[in-house]
Amino acid sequence: MRSVHGNIVNVLDKPTIVQGVCERASKSQICAELILILHLICTGMDSWGALPFLLKTTLEDYHTTESLVYEKLTFDLGTDTKLSRWRDTVRKLGTRLNARKFARKIIFVTVHSDLTRSDLFAGKDENGGDVSAEVEDFMTCLFGSPLEDIMYSSTLFMLTCGPLVTFQKSFLKLKTSISRLQPEYTIAFTQTDFISAAVKLFIVAYGIQVLIEGHVLADVLQDLLDVSLDLRMHSDVVLFHIQGIRLSNLVLSLLSNSPSSIISPSIVGYRYAWYHSYRRPWGIALPMGCPQCRSIHPWSPSKGDPKGTHSKARVSTCQSINCSFEAQSKPLLDEYQIVNGDRTSGWLKYIISAAETL
Repeated sequence: MRSVHGNIVNVLDKPTIVQGVCERASKSQICAELILILHLICTGMDSWGALPFLLKTTLEDYHTTESLVYEKLTFDLGTDTKLSRWRDTVRKLGTRLNARKFARKIIFVTVHSDLTRSDLFAGKDENGGDVSAEVEDFMTCLFGSPLEDIMYSSTLFMLTCGPLVTFQKSFLKLKTSISRLQPEYTIAFTQTDFISAAVKLFIVAYGIQVLIEGHVLADVLQDLLDVSLDLRMHSDVVLFHIQGIRLSNLVLSLLSNSPSSIISPSIVGYRYAWYHSYRRPWGIALPMGCPQCRSIHPWSPSKGDPKGTHSKARVSTCQSINCSFEAQSKPLLDEYQIVNGDRTSGWLKYIISAAETL
């Protein structure tokens, strides 16, 4: 530094050395692979502010119009004529998209589901009435050839209400369809009245960590859940993962001299549930009000229930005066894993469909 007279003044006898941790981005390069975002939306549903468009907006600063392709189609499979028209559309679309050789394919299906039977709405009949179909039939009609080829090794988001995966019959039908179409990841939600807006933070984080930074979804899923503050209070998350699908036949042949010993892909299903001692013991949301005294948010921190039918049952007690109503809860399954959690809150990970070779 210099004095008021312009003379150089040494403040220190020798330079100061600063030591510490230098923080940097998780990856120093950007994934520039060719990306497809395909949004299939059932007729009559509002697409304003839709999650696929939010994902497109997240990625636009990192891509050109050539490297980021966004397609939105409204489907109506309610009559034979409409179904035939859809097959023609799918044939043209599938041929055009397959020619691009996308490295990343993200498919969104926005559709209503029947809350009593778990069927998915396919469109409108001749009189304008709603037509629904069982899950496997719906997926077969929606992803006809050659569009079904786009599904291979993709990521599929099923934006519909919870009965799709909470009803055993539709859960198994969905698993069968996934095993046939073979998207690498399929994500669905358990909330009966699903609100897609609760998934916004998850989608933005997915775009950044998976599609921009290039992380593997299975490796960073927990990070995506941790930042999804609205989602964790709204719904559990179901993930189907087809493991080993990205290994090409060439790579597999290099790993083994015997074709008979090549490992086939396998499908496994997980359910992630956020737990909180005050609000969601064992991932089960407590009522907003006490059913007995009608007080709002009266619950004590949950504790072990000595009267429970399960060894790890917990009970939350209403703390209002002259009310001792108890709300019981227990794990969804006996086997689970606590991920990034403590005694107060965290995520529970259940295996709801054991690994099965395809």
